[in-house]
Amino acid sequence: MKTLLINAEKCIDCRNCQTACKDEHCDNDWSPIAAIQAPKQYWIKVQNVEAGDGSRVEMQRTQLVCQHCADAPCMKVAKDGAVYRRSDGLIIIDPEKAQGQKAIMEACPYHAVYWNVELDIPQKCTMCAHLRDIGREPRCVTACPTDALKIVESEDVVDSTLLPSPVEHLHPEYGTNPQVLYQQLPRPFIAGETCSLDGKECLSNVKVTATHQMLGLRYCDVTDAFGEFKLKGLEPGYYTVSFEKDGYGYKELSNMDASESINLDTVKLTALV
Repeated sequence: MKTLLINAEKCIDCRNCQTACKDEHCDNDWSPIAAIQAPKQYWIKVQNVEAGDGSRVEMQRTQLVCQHCADAPCMKVAKDGAVYRRSDGLIIIDPEKAQGQKAIMEACPYHAVYWNVELDIPQKCTMCAHLRDIGREPRCVTACPTDALKIVESEDVVDSTLLPSPVEHLHPEYGTNPQVLYQQLPRPFIAGETCSLDGKECLSNVKVTATHQMLGLRYCDVTDAFGEFKLKGLEPGYYTVSFEKDGYGYKELSNMDASESINLDTVKLTALV
């Protein structure tokens, strides 16, 4: 089954996907797949979250879209077959049958279903099913300049060991078995720099290791010429962070709460006499 693969880290926030979606759906009625999209709806949107603080801040992005869930909550609450699954796995809201059914919008835990006040219907991404039916890709995919969005065979991607990063689901805790796949979803980081005790010398080649205190997961980095390090892609939780370099004393920081990204600023190491 073909599905959408989103690499969150490749997104440059150009919003071409949003613009293309608007161009395709705002003034076009693709019934019975979708009625005209309301102006203030964004069937695909980029959510920006500022991570870190001080001099070590990055903007982390997540692309939000209907997940076309295998166990779709919107389908469960819909009456008269107003929400249905196509043979290709796409979840479609029938614009005629869904009229007045606000429960369809309210059931989506991803907040990816919107209410069209003028038409009195719930609406969402159809993954451009009307284009897929004639062999074309969704507009958001063709508009993306960095290939952050791709249409792929889901079975091939999930089973592949050749990808640079594994595939994952957005909010698997919701239990909806989403069919949209992601890579490089935002996660916390721990960053900082190391220097000598007097602060006059940046320390390169320091081995920095963060160990999850509950799960035992380990993340490693080596400081660059400016003493900088960054441990990325952390599973949220409490960490012990250690610093090791020949000629310098071992240092350890415990109970670092990485539920959000951490800037450790400057970590000073003591030279061994």
